[in-house]
Amino acid sequence: METAADLIARVRPVPLMALLQAGGTFAGGHRSPLVGQGIEFAGIRAYVPGDDVRTIDWKVTARRAAPYVREYTEDREMNLYIAVDCSASGGFVGAGQKDKTIIDTAAALVLGAESCGDRVGLCLFSDRMENLIPARRGRRHVAVLLSSLLARLPFSGRTDLQAALGALAPSLPPLSTVLIISDFFTPPFTEALKVLGKKHRVVLLRVTDPNEEKLPDLGLISLEDAESGEQMIVDTADPTIRRRFSEASAGHARDLALAAGECRAPLIPLTAGNDLRETLMQERGRR
Repeated sequence: METAADLIARVRPVPLMALLQAGGTFAGGHRSPLVGQGIEFAGIRAYVPGDDVRTIDWKVTARRAAPYVREYTEDREMNLYIAVDCSASGGFVGAGQKDKTIIDTAAALVLGAESCGDRVGLCLFSDRMENLIPARRGRRHVAVLLSSLLARLPFSGRTDLQAALGALAPSLPPLSTVLIISDFFTPPFTEALKVLGKKHRVVLLRVTDPNEEKLPDLGLISLEDAESGEQMIVDTADPTIRRRFSEASAGHARDLALAAGECRAPLIPLTAGNDLRETLMQERGRR
């Protein structure tokens, strides 16, 4: 059985900035571009009318015989929450390894946050919030998050992002960044996403298997809905069935993209089995 140490050795960290740049909506992420009454010294510049006289550096002013002020960079404390879908649909077995890709993506972002000194927390959800670990820093905390990812055992196999986000939102610190990793096979959740997006930055990472988008010709097969348990026999050799399957998949992707756009949440598609870093580089180049 894989351990947190195995994940750390195998997965390459992905900093949050790489994700936000690929998303193409948010600028910054770690440090405000504003200069003012912060902590880190940014430099000295000539005084201009309107500057706060309390920022005047009198030693430099005396040395240069003209008023100069000190500037500081305003740091913004980053609270990053990674919300991971642990419902049964994540276990889809197809051309890639969907469940493994979801875990690897979450682990890469946890490790990336740790490498940048960000505070990172974890939310595991199905049709409810299964587990919430508040954002903190430190290697021990990262080990706890990775162990929780690997040990996830949801009480429910279904997905309801509307309910999960509704439970998550009141628990978040102000101005958090929330990364939602899921296949988004869920009832509509636009209203909860809008509420979350009003106070926090939200990025959607959709993980799908190629066989969920295009049905292969395998003859008669038995299909089972992982979340409801419903089964049916399908003739995949029938081109009409394969076409309707592809159309339904494309329609779901369009609806999700429209919902994300309406809520101003970047949507980044990930294919099971593909490397997250390579996907982000391609997405950044495309945008």
